[in-house]
Amino acid sequence: MNSISLVRRGAAAAAVTACVATGLATAVSTGPAHAEERDAARAVPKTTITFEVPDCEGCEVAIMQGRWDPDAKIGMRVWDGGQKTVEDGVVTFRIPTKRTEGLSMTVRAPWEGHTGYMTTVAFRYAGEKVGDEIGFRQAREKTKATACWAGTDADAVTVPLTVRKVWVEGVRHRVRGSIAFANVTQDWMQPMRAVWDGILGSQEVNICGEQPKG
Repeated sequence: MNSISLVRRGAAAAAVTACVATGLATAVSTGPAHAEERDAARAVPKTTITFEVPDCEGCEVAIMQGRWDPDAKIGMRVWDGGQKTVEDGVVTFRIPTKRTEGLSMTVRAPWEGHTGYMTTVAFRYAGEKVGDEIGFRQAREKTKATACWAGTDADAVTVPLTVRKVWVEGVRHRVRGSIAFANVTQDWMQPMRAVWDGILGSQEVNICGEQPKG
């Protein structure tokens, strides 16, 4: 199990670089360097992802990418894509294309009680093939799903989602929760995880792909 809590997702440390000059001070112009950095940033391929989320006005949607990386200190890397609110039935993110691989998505609906987890979008349910359509009743019968999207290299993509109000077992008692899934089965990544009545929940960032052995 990874140890990166969703509660801490989005926290970033500030870095300060100090330059100490000895002897005679020399003026250095940083303008061209900054311009090169801006040009490089603009050159990074970007993808606009629009999630259609009808009947979930005001829902808070967050995206993130978690990948196994043996070269990282903790064996994994996490990128936070930020959080937005559904307005007029849609929410749109424009992100580096490379961040779509292993992307996962959480939804916090206004009606949810103290569930003890974050409702997570199921991009694919076990037994379904890429392109298969999934309805609410069918999703409620599922026992396994993945939160990990294989991503896209397209400039823009639209992913219709279903988010429905359901009853769930909360921390203290039954409360209102949500089920969230892609209406059309997406290209996906491991791992497949257990779901209850089709509901995928997360307490930590989803780390996508096969975990390295050893």
